[in-house]
Amino acid sequence: MNMEFQSPYPVTATEDLKITEYHLRRLSYAFWNMNAVSGFLFLENEPVFRLGGAEKQNQLLRQILTNIETLERESEEMVPLKIGNWEEEGIALQATLIRFPHKELFVFAVLVQKGETDFPEAKWKQLANSVLIYLSVGISKQEKTLLSFRSFTEVFRTKMESSLEESKTGVLALFYLQDLSPFFKPLGIVKSQEIIREVSSTLQAMAKNGELFFQMNLRSFYLFCPRETMEHANKRLEGLYFPSKHMILDYKLQLFPVSLEVVQDLNQFSSLFMENF
Repeated sequence: MNMEFQSPYPVTATEDLKITEYHLRRLSYAFWNMNAVSGFLFLENEPVFRLGGAEKQNQLLRQILTNIETLERESEEMVPLKIGNWEEEGIALQATLIRFPHKELFVFAVLVQKGETDFPEAKWKQLANSVLIYLSVGISKQEKTLLSFRSFTEVFRTKMESSLEESKTGVLALFYLQDLSPFFKPLGIVKSQEIIREVSSTLQAMAKNGELFFQMNLRSFYLFCPRETMEHANKRLEGLYFPSKHMILDYKLQLFPVSLEVVQDLNQFSSLFMENF
């Protein structure tokens, strides 16, 4: 694969998606490798990546957004679903939806391809792997991942609320890693993802029974500790070391006292995750 690939079609990403030009090229290549002349990547009803920019695409986008609930209901993970076909300047085109594996969100792509294009399952898996890797490195202005903040709060807040109904209070710990984006290109995708997995594994291994772990993005890792006090949490978590065979990782630790009332108030809860560093 040519690592300096440049898409022959216009490429745009949502303003909330801050990935390097290098990763944007790789994501574009993943679409182009499926013979896509245009396409979209969606999180729920948010189009976060777009290949191409013709007026016909805007019509397709409107149709997708209008029928989003039907598409979610009728689509299956990793099973291509043809959702339309038409002719444009004498060229037969088809739109295919592919739904990617995700426990909580409706994550999918729509690819516009020439003719009756069919690809083997291995090809679609290759696209899925590429997309899911780049979802994990996308960071927004508020240090969010491509997982929309609304979807994040809906999932994690519910889990914390359920835990706090018994414990009443707890501590939310934020491990905020150094910016790893400058190392993506020299280390490569595999080693970059390995570093993140090492951090996740360390936190999950030291978590006590009943504690909740969540990776919000490439830099922000959260651990919710029910019944924990600020003093005890600080002693326990301060100086935690993240072993990595690729580099020495630096991070900041922030602790937030959390009660059931805070979690039930969406504004207060959201403020826990919107800190500026």
